[in-house]
Amino acid sequence: MTIDAIAEAPATRSIALTISPWAVLKWVVAICVAIVAVFPIWWMINVVFSEPGTPVSLNPRLYPTSFSAGFGKIMMIMRETDYLKAYYVSITYSLLTIVGVLLIGSMAAFEFALFNFPGKRLMFAVVMLSLMVPTAVTIIPTYLLTAEIGWLNTMQGLVVPGLASAFGLFMLIQFMKTLPKEMLEAARLDGASHFQLYRYIALPLSKNALVTLAILTFMKTWGNFIWPLIVAPNPELYTVGQVVGLFNSPYSHQTVDVVMTANLLAALPPLVFFLIFQRKIVEGIAMSGTKG
Repeated sequence: MTIDAIAEAPATRSIALTISPWAVLKWVVAICVAIVAVFPIWWMINVVFSEPGTPVSLNPRLYPTSFSAGFGKIMMIMRETDYLKAYYVSITYSLLTIVGVLLIGSMAAFEFALFNFPGKRLMFAVVMLSLMVPTAVTIIPTYLLTAEIGWLNTMQGLVVPGLASAFGLFMLIQFMKTLPKEMLEAARLDGASHFQLYRYIALPLSKNALVTLAILTFMKTWGNFIWPLIVAPNPELYTVGQVVGLFNSPYSHQTVDVVMTANLLAALPPLVFFLIFQRKIVEGIAMSGTKG
């Protein structure tokens, strides 16, 4: 054996030893989970981008067969239904909810995390208890209150009841507890007001947590079906979820490929939103849970 071969042998052996059966098993499990998660979306795309009338259950396709037919179905839905208006309502509903949740949640978390005040522990306990209450229990009182105010079939009726997010408050509190108090004290000594501490120190340092909360709020709001159905039954305020519900109705008499097209149009915005900001979600949750 040559000197070069003897020198390379330990390195080759060490690389081979690092590939353990446990690592291979983890990769196999991860790939299987990814296939299970992605396959329904891929199958839906294949059904949409196929010729109309092609059987769905027979000879399942693993790739799109007609992009022109798929785009034709999309244009047909856009022309013959109020899907574009539903997109506008859903986007407005989601964006207003995100802005409200971030503003209210960050201001409350700033006080809870960094300052002491009378009743702080009791109020925080009540907020945490609300996480254990199912939405079905509170939806009737919330509806009655919204109706009493006169907010039925209005955008404020859709948005305002969802602005107080207990989960968002908890996540932001856990993050803001890790903010350097020395920086706050230095800013206070320099003459910064209470609001300036929040605006110019707490908010910029909490950007990752705020982006994560914004993404999770968008996912939840875009897919919200029950509350818009109850509080805004007027077709002028139909969200994307309500329009898709009409397509999925047993009495819609739509073919499977058209129903799949409507569902694909509803799934695209949150899917794209998640793919763009998925790293921010992981970073924000990791920093919220591991700091301190």
